[in-house]
Amino acid sequence: MSVLRRGIGILKRKGFKEFVKSGYLYFVQLDAVDKIITTLFDDVLYEKLNMYPLVGYWPQIREPRSFNEKLAHRKLLTDNEKFTEVQDKWAVRDYVKERVGDEVLTEVYHVTDDPETIPFDELPEKFVVKPTHGCNWIEIVEDKSEADFEEIKEKCREWLSKTFGQKQREYWYKDIEPMIMVEEFIEGENGEVPRDYKFFVFDGCVEFIEVDFDRFQGHKRTFFDREWSQLDFELGYPRGYNIDKPANLKELINIAEDIAEDFEFMRVDLYNIDDEEIYLGELTVCHASGRQRFRPKEWDFKMGEYW
Repeated sequence: MSVLRRGIGILKRKGFKEFVKSGYLYFVQLDAVDKIITTLFDDVLYEKLNMYPLVGYWPQIREPRSFNEKLAHRKLLTDNEKFTEVQDKWAVRDYVKERVGDEVLTEVYHVTDDPETIPFDELPEKFVVKPTHGCNWIEIVEDKSEADFEEIKEKCREWLSKTFGQKQREYWYKDIEPMIMVEEFIEGENGEVPRDYKFFVFDGCVEFIEVDFDRFQGHKRTFFDREWSQLDFELGYPRGYNIDKPANLKELINIAEDIAEDFEFMRVDLYNIDDEEIYLGELTVCHASGRQRFRPKEWDFKMGEYW
């Protein structure tokens, strides 16, 4: 019944087209259907069936042209141990330290494979809890006095029991040792979460910069080039605002390029506090798992040309 209710909710909020797309993806991603497709055919067909309604065209994965196609090719037709290292949120710290130093690294208070060992009494009032082997799994504590420690530990146990990225075929996650990290909460002078800049780095050169707005309500996203000219396309979300160029943009770009120089493509996420302090957010080797739509579609192929 929960599936039916979700479907009705999508139909009411987003209309028939989104309802059909959601139903199609739900069917294709069922474990039984997944198994049949990959047994009779292969992972490439399974990925094409998933990508088609999301990117807006039938993809070409074995000989990719667009950005999304090249991400899919990376997932299915490569085997790079470096991807595991940089997606491991604990191991990546050593990788980044070797390239740009440890000034961009947040403080880590505790790392463990047993949530019961998290020393909540010793932690500061604000902190962040997340696993080393996933993406978008995170617990932000801004007031320790109001936190439910047992609930946090239960969430950690749930994370540790899962392997991230299986449905998306992001193979690098399966080789990451599942651990829990408790780290510093980053904020600006006024207690606000600092702006997160996402640098799309191709062959060691920043070509695009993504800035997200209003993540929790009316999510928007704006792209700029390396000179900070706003670009006329959308990726996944409606276009956001045109904002002032960061005063330390050159430093941000240099850090992103130094970190990503060994890769054909990498997204480097950096927090920028008051245009003065820079901290690593995360590294991503497969933006949105290669399943996010460009509007207009031509930009998918334009971005692919940089790779």
